[in-house]
Amino acid sequence: MTGEKSTVDAVAAFVGGFGVRSRPLREILSLLTRGSQPIEALIALTATPRRAVEDLLRSIGGDLEESPEGLRIRPDLTARYREFFGLDELTAPADDHRVGAARAAGLGPAEGFDATESAGPAADPESAARVRALAALIEGAPAPRRDLDHVAATAPTLARRASWLCSTYDLAGRRVLFVGDHDLTSVALARACPLADITVVDLDERTLAYIDATARSEGLPIRTLFGDLRFMLPPAAREWADLVFTDPPYTPDGVGLFLGRGLSGLRDKVNGAVVVAYGHSRLHPMLGFQVQQSAQQLGVVFETILPAFNRYHGAQAVGSASDLYVCAPTSRTWKVLDRVSEGFGTRIYTHGRQSVESATGADRAAENGSSAATRPLAPSAPSASPAAPASPPATVSRPATVIGEMAGPPGARRLGLRVLFTGSDYLRDLDADAAFEVDLTADPGPLLLRGLLAVTGTHARFLVSADHPDVSTPAARAQLTDLLASKYRLSFPPSPSPGGARHVTVEAALIGAEGAASADLLARWLLERAHGRIGNVLREGVIRVAAREGRALSKNEARAVVRALVGEAEQDVLTLALVETPRGRLERLLGALRAAPAGFGVA
Repeated sequence: MTGEKSTVDAVAAFVGGFGVRSRPLREILSLLTRGSQPIEALIALTATPRRAVEDLLRSIGGDLEESPEGLRIRPDLTARYREFFGLDELTAPADDHRVGAARAAGLGPAEGFDATESAGPAADPESAARVRALAALIEGAPAPRRDLDHVAATAPTLARRASWLCSTYDLAGRRVLFVGDHDLTSVALARACPLADITVVDLDERTLAYIDATARSEGLPIRTLFGDLRFMLPPAAREWADLVFTDPPYTPDGVGLFLGRGLSGLRDKVNGAVVVAYGHSRLHPMLGFQVQQSAQQLGVVFETILPAFNRYHGAQAVGSASDLYVCAPTSRTWKVLDRVSEGFGTRIYTHGRQSVESATGADRAAENGSSAATRPLAPSAPSASPAAPASPPATVSRPATVIGEMAGPPGARRLGLRVLFTGSDYLRDLDADAAFEVDLTADPGPLLLRGLLAVTGTHARFLVSADHPDVSTPAARAQLTDLLASKYRLSFPPSPSPGGARHVTVEAALIGAEGAASADLLARWLLERAHGRIGNVLREGVIRVAAREGRALSKNEARAVVRALVGEAEQDVLTLALVETPRGRLERLLGALRAAPAGFGVA
């Protein structure tokens, strides 16, 4: 008994150390007295950081017993624990709380909980069906990417977000912008409020393709845009929205940057708001403070903070949960927005090549456009293909343009990666000696294609990691080559780099236009003008290609040709720039252009 008492006292001392925040720990004790629990369930049910759960379990020590189902307090001690810690006095009925929280956390019968996929114990059949549909949506989604801090929200969380947004805001006929949406909240909202106009901006091409395919099959009002938010919000999303939602990387710069981009997307500067999902471990309040400081640099007021509103599959470091912040702009916001947003770093993730820990002293300067670029470009190995273009000549009459962190040749013009999205006079240079070198060794995947679209030069060289998805397999290389075939001839010589890391140099040689069919000429015209509005670019391209063939077309005739070539289902792509068009839509567009009949079908 003395041992039992000392253990209980030790547990009481640990729990008491959390003061008024000790309730989740008492809830864990209550769960442990009611049956065996896996540690993942204890974390998710109570939104408690894994470290705190593990520390609590260590304090209980020998009073625990383990089984294949998990851990529980020994049955002969449960009455003592329940009495000592007042577990019967917890406000929520234990069974209701347990079942409801389990459903909110997305836990199924394998954990010993009710198998019903509803949002709570009293959910109606219609709500249960919606949650089941969202669970199926999540199940079919692309796998989360750790290097992009992807953690999937549970299906009940998506349903709860959609319900809360619909009941809190008047969304019929309004515009809602999602700044990143791996969670697929946009689909949940579109299903719940089909009269809302929704745009999703994301870096992950797989997510954009999945959302786009879902929206097409279900007739949902969702538009997708590609955007690397570290550098800018796509032009088509700027000052567009009435409401913004984001679940950003949980770093100070990540939250600040995504919030800043969201604010840039608001057209209603008085009534607009940005809803942010963010959570931090209660064991590390300073991190929460730093994140809130980043947000408040933007002059926003936290109108509402809903604790543990969001639940996740994973994210155990923050208790598999996050809060929901409603951030409203003030008059100060619009005075400081651009300056503060561009001041955040680009290493915003917690894992991978673009994590905070991966940053070097020159990173921010190089990525934002400074001349402080330091990485030398690895020399290219001879190409195995006899048809491959030669490397850029060692001596040219004009200096090369270097984009990114590499040092480049002496006298090179240096630009940051941001210019791939903002555009620059240097990025369209058709002189015979034009040469570009682009360092994409930290590319999370989609930037190689964007670089090949944004840069037009006689010679262009892109350095990427050997495991880059566009170069890691012969099939991927062939697909990229085919996509750019109207503009560049590509080759992929391997390039070992200092330090043992392996990279691949993608050599791009501008192809000649002699003898090309009108469809290929039009596709090339578009691929060389990635920052112009697609509808305008294609209209001018049709006119020029027709003139080359001895036919004169008016602007109205050219517009009609463009609309016919693109097809009824793709008309909205004409309002976008190529650089912000998701890859899937870009492939469909180029396929339609290359399939154009001779003379574009105009007599």
